[in-house]
Amino acid sequence: MNELAKLNETRRHEVEALRDSVKERWQVSTPPAATDYPLADLKARITRALRERSGRTELLWELDILDRAKMGADIAIRVTGLLKEVGAKEYIASHVPWIVEAMRGPELSDAVAEVTHKGIYVNVRLADSWFLSSVQAVVDLDHRFGLNDSQADRTYVVDYSSPNVAKTLHAGHLRSTMIGHVLANLYEACGALVYRVNHINDFGGFGFMLEGYRRFHDLFPASMDDNERLLAIYAIRRSLERTVEAGVDLDAAPETDREVIATYFPGLTTAEELKNAHEEFVAASDARFQKLEEGDAEEVALWERMVGWSLDDFRSFYRALDIDIDFTMGESFYADAGNQVVDQAIQDGRAYRLTQDMVDEEIARLDRLVEAEKTTAEARDQAATQLAKDLGAIVVPLPGGERLVVRRSDGRSIYATRDVGAIRMRRDIFDPTDIVYVVGQEQRVHFSRLFQAAEVLGLVRPGQVDFRHIYFGFYVDAKTGKKLSSRDSVASVTDLLAESVRHYRAKTADGSDMSAAEVEQAAQQLAVGAVFFNDLKKDMKGTVPIPQEDLAPVIAEFEKSGGPYVVYSAVRARSILRRYGRALPKAADITSFSVDAQEALLLLRLFEFPEKVAKAAAEDNPSILVRHLLGIASLYNPYYTVAPVLQGGRANEFRLLITKAVELTLTDGLSLCHVECPPQI
Repeated sequence: MNELAKLNETRRHEVEALRDSVKERWQVSTPPAATDYPLADLKARITRALRERSGRTELLWELDILDRAKMGADIAIRVTGLLKEVGAKEYIASHVPWIVEAMRGPELSDAVAEVTHKGIYVNVRLADSWFLSSVQAVVDLDHRFGLNDSQADRTYVVDYSSPNVAKTLHAGHLRSTMIGHVLANLYEACGALVYRVNHINDFGGFGFMLEGYRRFHDLFPASMDDNERLLAIYAIRRSLERTVEAGVDLDAAPETDREVIATYFPGLTTAEELKNAHEEFVAASDARFQKLEEGDAEEVALWERMVGWSLDDFRSFYRALDIDIDFTMGESFYADAGNQVVDQAIQDGRAYRLTQDMVDEEIARLDRLVEAEKTTAEARDQAATQLAKDLGAIVVPLPGGERLVVRRSDGRSIYATRDVGAIRMRRDIFDPTDIVYVVGQEQRVHFSRLFQAAEVLGLVRPGQVDFRHIYFGFYVDAKTGKKLSSRDSVASVTDLLAESVRHYRAKTADGSDMSAAEVEQAAQQLAVGAVFFNDLKKDMKGTVPIPQEDLAPVIAEFEKSGGPYVVYSAVRARSILRRYGRALPKAADITSFSVDAQEALLLLRLFEFPEKVAKAAAEDNPSILVRHLLGIASLYNPYYTVAPVLQGGRANEFRLLITKAVELTLTDGLSLCHVECPPQI
């Protein structure tokens, strides 16, 4: 009996049950309509007024938010379509007057206080009553403010984190986890059904683990834990590989590799002996992997134990970041499906074995391109080298003369086999409209080919699924700008997180009446938030500088312009509300108030929040939301110092509503970015 197939059948039932649970939770969470928010509603009313006045059914126009203190108005309107059509001079003479009249019309009388114009801009000061009713709408929505239905018709599979079993986590896994988790939050906030998937590599290269464990486990120190033994096997394999690739005798190998080989391959000294030992180890490992693929009970049992050891180790990483990914499914789950896809593709003629004649024909074509100066000799040589590697393999032809290798020449599956199997199973189980892979930039070519292959193989119809590879840059040394190694990147981020916890623990405990447990929770939340926010506020495709020496400056920068800065603003607003200690007043009961320039700008930025959430999700770009939250915090901090909410035992009721809207927007926006606000600091 194929034990791997039995195990995967059980897993599939578990996955489908969890899928149903996620879907049921989504079905009962109806978000507010994006069009019902105050700013969206105002824009819709302006659109109707412009269309009615112009007699045109389609008009392209833009709204810019202004600083009333500088411009004397709150918003500026330009009908960009007409401006482009007739030019600035004609637009000002013939169109600005009727736009002004449209803004002064009855459709907008409750929202517009004053209309002026300057050049191509029609400037509008909004009515105090509109601000009051709008901030009340925000408060009424409470923590649902910002949620919207802009993607309620979408179903996402978001593939992120994806560590390798029997290896240490590296920088790509860290960034993938942070970015992928926040993107999933954003899609959910926009009403989408989202399945979060941790696609772990628990299969590729595992023959070495199975063979190595049997050979070496008795030689490992008793103090080694289970996962450390897996890491040791990988290190042994790499030491032998490096030495054989270098073609040197043992005494010419680097000291660390020499010590490892002498311990686990004793008696080998010459390059020839090392080469033979390596070939024998590879052959034995391939035989183990073949038995694993075939579902041999003994191999599957050991493999399952090993995977469990790594998963236990990974959980400590996810706990530190307070992240829970719905589905953890390894490559092994998709292996049979991938082989079935490849077998069917061969039968249908959508894939074929790359023969020597095909290789010779392709190289001849490349030679002709070189002669015609349509490609370079270097590019030709690189392509020829790859063709030689692919000889005998099963390949899928792609547009533009490219190909995707989906099975090795010896019949063994590879990660591309499992990737096409994953697409088929995700289509069958989740029926997604979008499959998003959050993986480093080094995988761009692979995913480009994989997405094309999905259609060539008939796994999806053209346009049926929107495949996207969301890639990101590397961690670099803050001083030199050089890319950090995977090990250094992880160590640097881990050190930064630990130092941040110490910093915020000391700062929170200083002069605080919080308990030790509350201080520890706040320090952990601030530290994780600082690391996440710092990463997310940058262009994800760019590099992230990490200091290798003194961490104090970067932590100080976090406080000035990072996650803690926004957290402090939210906690300040919450503190004011706590001191008030009563039910908030209703807008209908507030009769005496006025909106000054500072309040108008702050409120309009708050009202933009749902649009920024939708835009960040639509563009797969969390930095859009992060920058907006920073902007709100930078407006609120000076506001509450000059416009007291509570003074002399009395409360300014309008400012109370503003403060509540700020607290809701910042805490919920931060939560989308996986930054939690402590109850107090």
